[in-house]
Amino acid sequence: MKLRSLLLPFTLFVLLALCSVPARSQTVVTFDDLVVHPIDLFTNVPNVYRGLGWSNFFAEAPIPMWTNGYFYGVVSLSNAVANGAGLPAEIDAVGTNFNFFSAYLTGAWMSNLNVQVEGFRGGDLIYNLTVTAAATNATLFTFDYEDIDRLTFSSFGGQNAGFSPGGPGEQFVMDNLLFAFVPEPSTLLLVATGAVPLAALLRRRRG
Repeated sequence: MKLRSLLLPFTLFVLLALCSVPARSQTVVTFDDLVVHPIDLFTNVPNVYRGLGWSNFFAEAPIPMWTNGYFYGVVSLSNAVANGAGLPAEIDAVGTNFNFFSAYLTGAWMSNLNVQVEGFRGGDLIYNLTVTAAATNATLFTFDYEDIDRLTFSSFGGQNAGFSPGGPGEQFVMDNLLFAFVPEPSTLLLVATGAVPLAALLRRRRG
């Protein structure tokens, strides 16, 4: 009887503790809050933006009369981002690892542009996927990279889409990136810490 009376509070303790783990909500990065230079029509994405580190990404405000990938790649409101000079670009964790779910990608000047997306954790390559982006419409690509601390984008290949003026170049356009920070394990650690003495007590009761 005493053993049975201990099982109930132990079970309730574990369930309540697990339910208290804070859910980290997903974030859609639209880049529309970035102020684009009115003359240059682009601006650097800050080194730290939306809790992540950004390297070689530029926010672009496309000119409507110039129908190129920068125009077609905007999914929400006014802005999208591109990799400067068609060179590799990078997103890094700033203290907390993150999950990368999806993003809309478009070739700025090239149709059938290859975009290689690699996800790293602790210096190790964990994920590697190359997708093919169109130049005249933004395509949603799903990645589902979990618990990473670095994300790299490299673009190459494709065919000249014939946009003018400008181009050709191997820049890609990205919008509406979806990610979430990885939850801190502190609550789960507390559950485990509390469960160990309770489990030991139950074993002694059985003996």
